[in-house]
Amino acid sequence: MSKSEQEFSERNKKRRIVASIVLLLLLLSIGGCTIWQFARPKADPGATVQGYEGKSDEEIIADLNRQADESRMTISVSAKPKLSDGKVRVNVSNVAENKFSQTFTLSQDGVELYSSGLIAPGEVVEWCDAPDAHEGPATVTVQGCDRETGSPSGNPQTVSVTIVAASTAGDK
Repeated sequence: MSKSEQEFSERNKKRRIVASIVLLLLLLSIGGCTIWQFARPKADPGATVQGYEGKSDEEIIADLNRQADESRMTISVSAKPKLSDGKVRVNVSNVAENKFSQTFTLSQDGVELYSSGLIAPGEVVEWCDAPDAHEGPATVTVQGCDRETGSPSGNPQTVSVTIVAASTAGDK
């Protein structure tokens, strides 16, 4: 093999190596882009973007306040429910201004003692039957519910309370 043929063969070999490296990098880039495209988090199809273009600051604030008022729920629970004859005076009140009905559970020591039915705005559950309740820490978990369907709406909120013994006959 002559020197020029040998040089030509060397150049072809180098070209093939460079071409192979370029092809490998190209394939790796395509693969990386494909993986990135399929692995990235997808947008929530139910999410909406609120457009405020062309609105004044006052209009935007009024709209945000309206949205907050529509979803606000006040929770009213006795901080120290009284225990008497297997009943607990929880005084769970769904204030009239709430736009949601409510349900609640009374739990103690990790055990659910009572689960309420639907409580409409303006209604109060004063006492609940909880024969296994005892003095000490407990939780009341309140869940907002759609007024029409009764289905849960939003996140439940848990309130830590301390069950105490009823002291007088007037507590019953």
